[in-house]
Amino acid sequence: SMSGRNYQLASKAVEDFTRAREGDAFGLTLFGVAQIRWLPLTKDLQAIRNALPFANPDYMPSHMGGTAIGAAVQFCKRNMLAEATQGDKLIVLVSDGMSFDLGNGEETEIGNELKDAGIVLYHIHIDESDVPAPIVELAQTTGGDAFAATDAASMSAIFRHIDRMKPARFAPVGTVP
Repeated sequence: SMSGRNYQLASKAVEDFTRAREGDAFGLTLFGVAQIRWLPLTKDLQAIRNALPFANPDYMPSHMGGTAIGAAVQFCKRNMLAEATQGDKLIVLVSDGMSFDLGNGEETEIGNELKDAGIVLYHIHIDESDVPAPIVELAQTTGGDAFAATDAASMSAIFRHIDRMKPARFAPVGTVP
């Protein structure tokens, strides 16, 4: 669902976001029904921008098809807790919001797990449809929110949140094969 126009919008959102946040540390995780830790936490945000052409879903293996946002944010949570020893933690989810593993209360359960781990989630919605209710619930349970990628005021809200965050200290926990 993130191929074609949606992937172009997602890439632009990531590029704009990382250009506006130079000096901050981010990682990049790709997901479908499986997750790939594409880049560990880094302050080299150009590395994230350079990775985007290689992250295009049109070039991913078939087992990446589908969307499991719940599994993806839990995967990110485990990586963040292993890497970032102190400070505040934030997940910025860039997606069209469709996910087969949310609904029926899973979004609240996962949101509470993130909140208990000190992780806030913001969702940048890449689609012309409304943000699906489970994604809104997931983000708001953590103290974050969900916004349309085209909503500049909403992006400012995310940036204000980041500006209030206590910087995390992080260290590599191993090599990436």
